[in-house]
Amino acid sequence: MMAMVIPLMPRGGFTVRRIGDRWELVNSRSYGRTVVLHSWPRDQHAEAFAHCYRLNGRTVEELHAAFR
Repeated sequence: MMAMVIPLMPRGGFTVRRIGDRWELVNSRSYGRTVVLHSWPRDQHAEAFAHCYRLNGRTVEELHAAFR
């Protein structure tokens, strides 16, 4: 018997985009461009980007280092 593991969530491809007064988390490779997985108010951009980095398998420290 052969077992196959199918991940419920993709390991990469998450991006954050700004639409109007909010930030949206999307993964167009796996779900398409119209599917919004989560959204944040415009002033919570740091939380949105940190969440996106974690979902892509990176650390929040890497995010902070990228903007230094």
